[in-house]
Amino acid sequence: MRIGGLVVLSALLLGTLGLGPTTTSQGVELSLVIPGEAPIYNDVGQPVLIAGVWHQVTLSLTSPPGDSLILTATSQESQVREMSSYYRWERSEAENTWTDLEYDLFILPELSSSDGLEVLFHIGMDASAVPGPWRLTIDQDGSRATEMSFEVRRPEISYGLSSADFRFRAEPFESADLSSEDLAQYLRVINGGNIPLRLSVSFDKLQDQLSIVNPSDIAHIYEDARYYVRLALDPSPPRVLEVKGTSRVEVTHLIPSPGASQLIPAFEGEFELEVVVGRSGYLVESVGNVIFQTLQSLRADYNSLVTWQVFLTGSQQVSLNVEVRGARLAGVSKYGDRLELPAALTPSPQSELPLTVQVLADIPSTEAEVIFTLHLLETGEVRTFRTTILVGSEPPTQLGPSSLWIFASLISASTLMLVGYNHWKIRSLDKGGKRSKRGPASRKKGKVGGGNKSKGKKSGSSEGQKERTKKGGKRRRGKVETQGPKEKGGER
Repeated sequence: MRIGGLVVLSALLLGTLGLGPTTTSQGVELSLVIPGEAPIYNDVGQPVLIAGVWHQVTLSLTSPPGDSLILTATSQESQVREMSSYYRWERSEAENTWTDLEYDLFILPELSSSDGLEVLFHIGMDASAVPGPWRLTIDQDGSRATEMSFEVRRPEISYGLSSADFRFRAEPFESADLSSEDLAQYLRVINGGNIPLRLSVSFDKLQDQLSIVNPSDIAHIYEDARYYVRLALDPSPPRVLEVKGTSRVEVTHLIPSPGASQLIPAFEGEFELEVVVGRSGYLVESVGNVIFQTLQSLRADYNSLVTWQVFLTGSQQVSLNVEVRGARLAGVSKYGDRLELPAALTPSPQSELPLTVQVLADIPSTEAEVIFTLHLLETGEVRTFRTTILVGSEPPTQLGPSSLWIFASLISASTLMLVGYNHWKIRSLDKGGKRSKRGPASRKKGKVGGGNKSKGKKSGSSEGQKERTKKGGKRRRGKVETQGPKEKGGER
């Protein structure tokens, strides 16, 4: 999930917000909380009130209050009787009334209650109230019942707002009830301040069909809240809608008093949603008021026929042409009838017009591309869409029975030729040996006639004698001539 536009805003504002556990003083138990929040204490265990927002102050008494019960809150930093430092509230049991005795602003009678022993004041202070130690006194029928200390703090508004890339998909002409929770997509509000926050969202389209789902719309103090988007879609034709959402984060329980402007009542952020109505796995493309659906890519074996359908929806006549690169177009048909391209078509806005495309993947190990060109005849708009076909490699060649027979015949013929050649070579060598026996005698006679006057060298007849020795001849006259250096010339 993408985190879109994380905004962190921190503001320290005059006033206090009280959150505290039950405190007991002279038999009176007091609880101070923001409605729906947990109590807050300071380091010494005193309850805390945050200025500018409503609180519930609950008193648990040991006896009924009689005619009246008055709460008085005074800042220990200032003795001036004004909104920044002084407040008084009254509960009249006799008249069943709730009153802000000083400003007539800081009590909500309709949210206050009393059963005689437990009295709940729904009260607050202006955002300008002085932070620090305060004193609360409780007077019952004109007599001091008890008093206690508490702390007033400035409000801290610190939050982070993030959003996902929301994408909803529904099938054409079918109703759908979708939630971004199924896709783990949500809006998130991180509350790092001491005032609870509420998120509200608006949409510029499909206002009646888009909504925010959360068990609680409150981001509690020091916590975060996740909000899911719900789409309840009526049956509709294929389309793609870009919806802009606006999120609004605001302080809850805000008191409408002069200091309320310091609390920056709301912060806004924008996010986007895409609503796609189209067939699962298909690209949904639009040109004017016409929708075209095709597969983005598919795989095919080499030399196979690839078949799939594309769909047209719209309210004007179009011209469709199809080209193929890296493969061969086998044809395009409508309801079984082959189309001549480019083809004039009239789609309907209330139904899908299916077209069957067939491509022969006749080039191995390639990425073929099918290009659809859509021309709107009324408006003149033209757009192209593409489907990629990943063609597999050519399978290895396998030898059949006839190929194996031919291969074996070639091996046999080669063997016979090799045997014949070796036999011929051996016979040739034998004939050469017989000629060598006669050759030296002739050469020797020639040398007797001419004489050999060289000294210290073997005569030419010694070679013939050696040859005769190797062939097993019985005469050994050449044995004398092997003494080469002793020969003086001539024949003995």
